[in-house]
Amino acid sequence: MSDSNLPVPNSHCEFFYRQTFNTYGLITATGLTQNNRVGNVQKAANTRLTTSTNVGILAGSVVAVVGSNLIGPCAGDSTVTYDMAVGIAVNDAVGNPFESSSAVSSQRVVYAHGSGTVFQTDIYETFHTDGTTAVTYNPGDFLYASQNGLLTNSTGLANATTKDTIIGIVLVTPTATAPYMTVQMRI
Repeated sequence: MSDSNLPVPNSHCEFFYRQTFNTYGLITATGLTQNNRVGNVQKAANTRLTTSTNVGILAGSVVAVVGSNLIGPCAGDSTVTYDMAVGIAVNDAVGNPFESSSAVSSQRVVYAHGSGTVFQTDIYETFHTDGTTAVTYNPGDFLYASQNGLLTNSTGLANATTKDTIIGIVLVTPTATAPYMTVQMRI
């Protein structure tokens, strides 16, 4: 299927109920520059990402504490463990053409946190780390941060600590015609 046949992923999450939005900590350079399509087979196979997917932290991806006063992607950096996850990005960090690029100018990313926050996103992993086995989501599945910093129900991820941090629980599963997944956060 070509990129033009996919529903276009949005660059924001929709929050139905939120505990807290936060901008504490400066965004890392990686948070603004990481390539979301190149780097491993899982990224390349992801059907929710297209050639027009922004670089940097994406709306709906997991953000983590990556240093003193630093927030970045909860991704395959060997210095970031998954128990450092602090929330879900509200918008793409680099923004879109003709829109405000507030994360770039302020050097801060807005992220949601707080157990009980309910949101929907159309950015998540669609394949396991092998890049060939599709991920199937079911209501009640625990969600973790993937090696790419996206939500997944797959455990045993590359660079994961022995105790995976539960980011949220699936409330509504995505389908081919309704690609949004609704999640209740646990962090």
